[in-house]
Amino acid sequence: MARRPLPHNYYTPSAAVASFIDHHWIVEWDLTGRLPEQQRALLSPNAHLVICPGQSGLFGVVRGAYCRTLAGSGCVLGLRFRTGGLRPFLNGPVAKLTDRRLPVSVITGVDGTSLERQVPGACGNEAMIHAANSLLEHRLPPPDPTIDEVCVIVACARRDGGPLRVQALADEARLSVRTLQRLFHEYVGISPKWVIRRYRLQEVAQRLTTGHNVKLADLAAELGYFDQAHLARDFTRLFGCSPSNYRRTQIN
Repeated sequence: MARRPLPHNYYTPSAAVASFIDHHWIVEWDLTGRLPEQQRALLSPNAHLVICPGQSGLFGVVRGAYCRTLAGSGCVLGLRFRTGGLRPFLNGPVAKLTDRRLPVSVITGVDGTSLERQVPGACGNEAMIHAANSLLEHRLPPPDPTIDEVCVIVACARRDGGPLRVQALADEARLSVRTLQRLFHEYVGISPKWVIRRYRLQEVAQRLTTGHNVKLADLAAELGYFDQAHLARDFTRLFGCSPSNYRRTQIN
């Protein structure tokens, strides 16, 4: 049975890595003596370096929901890259990592087993964060001003009532559609159309939790969908349930 996501503890990155890292996060759980729980999360268009015994990796953008079954007790440390912040560490576009997991050694130079001994074994959350920062501080690429440009563009797509079409986002960024698509392929790892749709569907989810009077047909028209069925299909693909079921679980 899926449960609501476990709470995350967030930490500010060190000044040395802040140009590339958005924040660090730590999740801990203890289900000793209890049944395993499936956690489901909707991720933003960011790459993550995740350190967890036996499951460490460099994760690209996940296009669907991220699901994981938790059992026993454990702890996960994650470093969320700024949108586009992973690109300077790679030899190619971030799109090559979409829906994939690569070894942590790709950017740390340390294999997963050694990394898991160094970081989760550190005493306390602050020590774990310091150890993780140290791994990257010695391997930082040169500053890349394009990261800031990408973050501004994605923030435009994310804002409430943001653009509904790629052309509108390109106009705000003062870029051609083709240039915007190439930029997203290289730095974000996903298309601008996907990013726009993801944020608009999150708006739908937020509106559905505000009460029973929100009509899906009205939301579909407002967001430029052909009809209610197309919106419901995209929503179900992303959230794992229909809009009506989502509203029921959130309001009740």
